[in-house]
Amino acid sequence: MRIITRILFGLIVLFGLFMIVMHFRAKSQHEDEEAYLTTLRKSITVSSGSFPPNGDMPVNCSCRGSSVSPALAWESNQADAETYVVLVTDYDVPTPTFPIFNLSHWVLYNLPASVRSLPEALTTEQLQLLGGKIGKSSTGNLKFIAPCPPAGRHAYVFRVYALDEALSFTDVPNKQQVIDAMKGHILGYGELTGYFE
Repeated sequence: MRIITRILFGLIVLFGLFMIVMHFRAKSQHEDEEAYLTTLRKSITVSSGSFPPNGDMPVNCSCRGSSVSPALAWESNQADAETYVVLVTDYDVPTPTFPIFNLSHWVLYNLPASVRSLPEALTTEQLQLLGGKIGKSSTGNLKFIAPCPPAGRHAYVFRVYALDEALSFTDVPNKQQVIDAMKGHILGYGELTGYFE
């Protein structure tokens, strides 16, 4: 009986240590992203017809509704922009009080400079007609991952980047690969935050 108790205790301790390591890893990644943003020009205004700035996202755009992407629009004075990138991230997984993972919900890239908005419930066909491409979310899917927080009120950060060139990949990229490829080519960015609980 004592051996079983010790094994269970050891497993609990290991699990706790694992969670702590994941928490600090996620926190470090988030801080690195924020630090990099301070080196960029915040010259793009991002808005949504689906929710107000720092407001609650609609149920229709969540896993409790139709799981559709929200409408998105941006204004930019970057006349020399060639393409735009849209990245959506939840830094509060599984809970805002103790996040252990930065969940990438949407990765769009190579949106032509003429594109300044996306409709609600954007389909793959619509994205192709606009001339954009989609990357892998944290789940590996090539689509918008609707908010579905297990606990607490999560913040969903929508960032739009203006680039001086199109991005090229040998395979479908994830968020980090897009971020790495963008470095040195970002003319400006903007962001919008929505919440869901």
